[in-house]
Amino acid sequence: MPLRMRAIPRVWVDLKTTEVLSAVCGLLNVPKARGNSSRQRFENEFAQFIGVKLAVSFTNCRSALYFILKSLNFSQGDEVILPAFTFWVDVAVVELAGLKPVFVDVDPASMNIDPGQIEQAVSKRTKAILLAHLNGLPVDMGAVMPLARRHNLRVIEDSARSCGARCDGKRVGSFDIGAFSFGYGKSFYGFGGGMVTSDDTEFIDRLRQLKADFHQVTVGGMYKTILKGCLLKFLNTPSLHGFTLFPCAYRYEINHDARFNSWFKIKKPYLDSVPEQFRADMFDLQTKFCFRQIQTIDQSNAVRHNYLKILNNEFAHLPEVRIPVSPANRENINVHYAVSVERKRELQVFLMENGIDAQDESAEDVTQMERFKKYATNAYPNAAKLHQRVVYLPCHPCLSEDDVRRLAGKVKEFYGRS
Repeated sequence: MPLRMRAIPRVWVDLKTTEVLSAVCGLLNVPKARGNSSRQRFENEFAQFIGVKLAVSFTNCRSALYFILKSLNFSQGDEVILPAFTFWVDVAVVELAGLKPVFVDVDPASMNIDPGQIEQAVSKRTKAILLAHLNGLPVDMGAVMPLARRHNLRVIEDSARSCGARCDGKRVGSFDIGAFSFGYGKSFYGFGGGMVTSDDTEFIDRLRQLKADFHQVTVGGMYKTILKGCLLKFLNTPSLHGFTLFPCAYRYEINHDARFNSWFKIKKPYLDSVPEQFRADMFDLQTKFCFRQIQTIDQSNAVRHNYLKILNNEFAHLPEVRIPVSPANRENINVHYAVSVERKRELQVFLMENGIDAQDESAEDVTQMERFKKYATNAYPNAAKLHQRVVYLPCHPCLSEDDVRRLAGKVKEFYGRS
């Protein structure tokens, strides 16, 4: 398979070259880099950006979700409603918190939880809805929130893939409790890290109390976090992607070469106990770069949305491709251009052969996972169909408009269209 100097990576790491150099230099002053002098300011500015009163930082979104659930003081065995097509981590942290996941099918057009099916899943033990705003498209919160208020349910928004998006004029993460990620594959990048947002002062106070015994990141962990982020920035640059990481992806995707299996397979560890990493916190060398992200994410999201419009127009008359929706009341910031397609596997192979990264993302039909099947009390046909058909195409600001049109051309070529 030929090497390609320029390939189209699916993921963009939003770091400038000057920021990479600054991050590496920052590692020389370990005490300052590991400190927390700027954390409070970052929390305040992020809360203001989202449109809430308060925000609390965490080491990642997984940790944030777990401690959200613990802070709500639910009883063992209480129920949390989740979409059947979502991230496995959301279900795993519900289990870890001693709660019972209850699944609801999704809307096939948006791929998000179907608000019309939530009410029938509510029982006397239901305490919360944990929903994910997938691929940059918010859930229809105008339908979810009245239902939640009617049944006295908390609403937890997994906003890891949708930072900055709006629904009915409000940013995601501002409706009740928001959880964010600043790691790899997200639109807001901060060398990892996460955040919880809310207007609920009592809840935030309990959350901060749980953080009282958190510790600084280890020196080794800090070095690993920063250097890995810098490396990923360059590995996911189109001019280098085909020459470095991508040939390995070719072999794994097309030949199932076992040598590369561990590189590209998404890790899904059992969360039998609270990982020690959950009790670490963000550090100054991370938060230093997050302030710029607050200032620029709306601009980068605008580029993503423009690429959404271009690709939707390119595929509008392609019956084999179901394009993403962009409802009038919801801002689709297109973190992943997720399409439901015919002949998914063959399309992925064809695109990989042509230097376009179309590997699967981490959202899936979680009811099919062996560890979660015991909670699958109904059929979830939309989630099952999406599991077999969804392809995630690149659409981030590191790409040029020519890259996006070349991508569209290759998809149309595969389906025999010009």
